[in-house]
Amino acid sequence: MASILIVDDDQAQLTILQRILKREGYTVEIVGDSKAALEILEKQMFDLVISDMWMSSRFEGRDLLREIKRTDPDLPVLIMTAFAELNDAVNLVAHEGAFYYLEKPIQIEVLKREVKHALQTRGALRSIEEESDDSTPEIQIDDIVGDSEKMHELFKNMSRILHRGVTQVLITGETGSGKSLIARALHKHGPRKNKPFISINCGAIPETLIESELFGHEKGAFTDASHQKKGLFEVANEGVLFLDEIGDLPIQTQSKLLHVLEEREIRRVGGTQNIKVDVCVIAATNKNLIEAVRNSTFREDLYFRLNVIPLHVPPLREHPEDIPLLVNFLIQKFSSEYAEALPKQVTPQAMSLFRRYHWPGNIRQLENYLRRIFVLSENEVIDKDEVPPEILDTSLPATDVEFDIPEEGVSLDEIIKEYVCSALTKSNGTQIQAAKLLGISRRKLQHRMQKYGLQSQDFKAD
Repeated sequence: MASILIVDDDQAQLTILQRILKREGYTVEIVGDSKAALEILEKQMFDLVISDMWMSSRFEGRDLLREIKRTDPDLPVLIMTAFAELNDAVNLVAHEGAFYYLEKPIQIEVLKREVKHALQTRGALRSIEEESDDSTPEIQIDDIVGDSEKMHELFKNMSRILHRGVTQVLITGETGSGKSLIARALHKHGPRKNKPFISINCGAIPETLIESELFGHEKGAFTDASHQKKGLFEVANEGVLFLDEIGDLPIQTQSKLLHVLEEREIRRVGGTQNIKVDVCVIAATNKNLIEAVRNSTFREDLYFRLNVIPLHVPPLREHPEDIPLLVNFLIQKFSSEYAEALPKQVTPQAMSLFRRYHWPGNIRQLENYLRRIFVLSENEVIDKDEVPPEILDTSLPATDVEFDIPEEGVSLDEIIKEYVCSALTKSNGTQIQAAKLLGISRRKLQHRMQKYGLQSQDFKAD
């Protein structure tokens, strides 16, 4: 049975929570401060930590969270917080790795639900770690591909959303990073997959029409309203509504959207009756909404309502190790789309240039370039001569490990081993640094070292 550690300086609350969770069949230990928690964590393994955010000791719940994430990044931590601290708690979930937060006074059913979700995630992570690297060389959900640490974190958060059936999601990321792909994947693999998926770009609709588009209107509500019209919330009922570029939504419409999210009902423009709706809202933006809140162009309460479980899509320049996977995936995709085009392979020199480029337009830019090359090139091989001029900028340092491939070919294991050895050599045998160079977790590096019979000391300089 799963073991849980609860940390709080309120003895009465500790006792109550321990009693509730023991009734659920869990093994529960309790301690009164963060330092005591760290001491017991050094001696004993736990599947979940539940910690108060603020305690009387100087070593607070956020400090405990940071220390846990430093030593055991996969150990889920639930943060208990008062309403006044909700902003800080959301930030801990968004930026510092807390699994979720429990708002005080803690509701028993919410506690049971979030504990169950956290433990399910812990179990899923363990099963993934136990799988052989050969069985899952990379993760792919539809057109979303990646094997870097940043992409693994994104996939893990997507899994949390899918398992919870969350009805409000905020996706952030630069233009072209794949936010709409993620929204569609959440619908396709979620509990509402057989219901509608409706998408709207909030920045593309005139301010005078946006409310009519979202909430509908009654006949005669305004000059051109010649008939009753259902809004997108009604059309998407029981399904998913994707609000792209939510940061461009007019401030007065934001107020009405907040009401819909809180009350689960809409009123058509010019109408007098409220209409109940059951819609999962996925919002996306390339803007800094926190900055928009400070500038009073985005409502703070709407931001926190949407930002329950945030999904940040990293720009391509932050995970260049995924570029070969993306390139190969896109070439296979284009081969299916353009049956008459010649098959294409990318030379190591061209792939090196792709990896060194900073890709300001992110994956969309990479896809557009490859599509153009694929369609226009009369060669079967994409070499550096085919690469657009702006990508030929070699002012950035190369990040690829170079080695010769013999005429008879080479196995994938040999290539991976070569990369691992090169990273260990560059890091002087330091596993944490080598894992960072490779864009994988330390645990995955250790698994590969064991597989290939490598020892850290063999790579330390004399």
